[in-house]
Amino acid sequence: MASGNIGNDWSSGLCDCIKDCRSCCLTCWCPCITFGRVAEIVDKGQSSCCKMGCIFCVLNLLLLNHGSLAWIISMGYRTKIRQQYGIMGGSCEDCVLHFFCGRCALCQEYRELQFQGYDVGAGWEANAAKKASGVTMAPVGEKMTR
Repeated sequence: MASGNIGNDWSSGLCDCIKDCRSCCLTCWCPCITFGRVAEIVDKGQSSCCKMGCIFCVLNLLLLNHGSLAWIISMGYRTKIRQQYGIMGGSCEDCVLHFFCGRCALCQEYRELQFQGYDVGAGWEANAAKKASGVTMAPVGEKMTR
């Protein structure tokens, strides 16, 4: 499922959250679940949604009134997605986006994995089982325009 092309763009814009209301609402109210799902797919099942979601939640609550540390871990997964699919950008941009626009960045990453053919909510095992049984996991839709 990895793209060999370097210099691809994201399949949807950073502020296209409303184009997928389900993931937008999930991320708005429960970003730890969105992050956990993204991490499980990106890590190809090596980390669980529950474990990564809990880590994200703890980092989110750690400083309470003084901000959050969750962006530190979530920016790393954005970088992994960019590397897996040859998407343009850099670690500095990933850092800034997750620090200032964390929920929008998580939504964009969720949509990107859907575009790449994953049922993000189903988890890695279900996606791997579909692939093993010969069910094609072609991109879900056309590239969203900005």
